[in-house]
Amino acid sequence: MLTTIPCAVQDQEDGPLYKFYNKIRDEGGDFMQEITRMRDLTLFAPSNSAWSAAKIDTLYNPDKLREILNLHLVRERLTVEKIRDENVNQVQTAAERKKLYFNVIRNGHNVTLTVEGGGVNATVIEPNIAATNGFVHIIDRVLGVPYTNVKEKLQSDPMLNNTYHLGQQGNFNDELGDKTKRFTYFVPRNHAWQKAEIHFPSAHKKLFMKDYGYHVRQILERHLVVADRAYTMADLKHLANDTVVLPTVRDHLKLRVKESDKSYYVEWQGEWIHVYRPDVECTNGIIHVIDSVFLKESDVRVSGNPPVPLMSPHVTIMLSVAMLFSVKWLLL
Repeated sequence: MLTTIPCAVQDQEDGPLYKFYNKIRDEGGDFMQEITRMRDLTLFAPSNSAWSAAKIDTLYNPDKLREILNLHLVRERLTVEKIRDENVNQVQTAAERKKLYFNVIRNGHNVTLTVEGGGVNATVIEPNIAATNGFVHIIDRVLGVPYTNVKEKLQSDPMLNNTYHLGQQGNFNDELGDKTKRFTYFVPRNHAWQKAEIHFPSAHKKLFMKDYGYHVRQILERHLVVADRAYTMADLKHLANDTVVLPTVRDHLKLRVKESDKSYYVEWQGEWIHVYRPDVECTNGIIHVIDSVFLKESDVRVSGNPPVPLMSPHVTIMLSVAMLFSVKWLLL
């Protein structure tokens, strides 16, 4: 017999959702009453081990906790099959201006669903627990409490694979793990690089070759703001009455910011670019996932031949000695 979702999460002490239930009961305010009244909902419920993470224990702010609980709540019924078969990429949560982003990973006959919210990637470990008013999916992380730095986030998010791969050239990604700095990183998602391949096919091809690491670094540095604080999109919109100038690793980044249809857009070089996923929080900064690359046709000078690699010092010395002997022989 099916029960309501509040009853479904009301576990015994050895149950998989015991800590989640206690968190709601003891500190969640009227969250339990809200999900009791709702007719259609989906709850992404963190497992006991997820709540055992050390950083979760420091979360004492009631308003922040309620925002995090709302981040796990969707006001519609979503099964894993619906997300997979209807290609549901994102969905609004009960938290204001906060969405969940889904990624389906197929490995033969096995299908794994990951969900990202508030900068945290979680895996659905027990799906489709049915209740009279919706579904519960047990996940292995608490959403909205970041535990990775910018580098680790890029490495773990399938949607950001291309940018991470490029950043491996010249050890650019290693800089993103610095805990003493605060980064705001406009990260092109994989789709953005696919668009770049259409608009700049030759330049795109060169960027993914090892010989053009200098150009890759130059372009990625343009996307990376380093300051004494990280900037949310709301911060940038507040600053950008006209144009905001941000200190990047590569000179300065001039942007305009607008909000339309509950989405953010940034203008760079005359092009309005959609911010697909804003405010992805990390332990040392914020990532804004964007739909286009800050890329100009002139960024990669493409010649008929790849750049000639520099000779190592000992090879240069040997050639110099050989030339001296040749000159001496000719003078005899």
